[in-house]
Amino acid sequence: MASFLCPLASGSLGNALLVASGRTRVLVDIGLTQRRLKEALAAVGVEPGEIDAVFVTHTHRDHFSTSSAGFCLRHTIPVYASGENLAHLSDTLPAFRKLVRGGLARPMDGEAVEIGSVAVEGFDVPHDSPGWCQGFRVSLGPSRRRRSVAVATDLGHVPDDVLAWFVDATAVVIESNHDSEMLWASNRSADLIERIAGPEGHLSNEAAAEALAEIVGRSRRGRVKHVVLAHLSRDCNTPALALEAQAHLARGKAEPVRVFAARQFEPGPKIGL
Repeated sequence: MASFLCPLASGSLGNALLVASGRTRVLVDIGLTQRRLKEALAAVGVEPGEIDAVFVTHTHRDHFSTSSAGFCLRHTIPVYASGENLAHLSDTLPAFRKLVRGGLARPMDGEAVEIGSVAVEGFDVPHDSPGWCQGFRVSLGPSRRRRSVAVATDLGHVPDDVLAWFVDATAVVIESNHDSEMLWASNRSADLIERIAGPEGHLSNEAAAEALAEIVGRSRRGRVKHVVLAHLSRDCNTPALALEAQAHLARGKAEPVRVFAARQFEPGPKIGL
């Protein structure tokens, strides 16, 4: 499998997404313990030393932590993020300052970052994290056979300028955090519920369905082949509900989009691109 993506973990207890093209391997977020990350990589046949770079969406600890910094230091892996996020991580994680001193903390300044056969562009998404929250569009392979993966794992809503980054992506990785009825019926505090459901919180199954209908509708026919639903709540969602909300992607289509729900404690699926 020359090019593939694989969620290694997805949810409030840690997030990591592997994207590979030829011999190039990059991770989007690594909010796991070093042991969990090594086990997840091993499950898909990848060694830590094969990772070429880490791209950080935002500064919440389920996306990058002290353990993440230790992993990157141990294996000399460069970390790319917005300047605001690099500054926040440096201010709050002493281990991250070692990455800075070692030249491994690298800002994304608006230009695509090219590593081997992979190019990564960042775009801003609405989420209430310190610093700045981004999604990424990862382009793979030679220009004549270019494929792409568009990723946004935490966002409260999907404005039009964000939608544009997903159009014609071969694979879409997008948050489908909660079922609205389950969230409002939960025993969480009113303030927390309002934050999660707010415009800078987390995307519901229903909102993800609306966004995906727009993405597929604006894309060239058959261009979007795979969707991975990410960051499912353990308390206010189920994989079955998240997948059911996206049934429209298969209905009446000669080439239905394949839809998967990423999991918190198991890597997979491994999706060829």
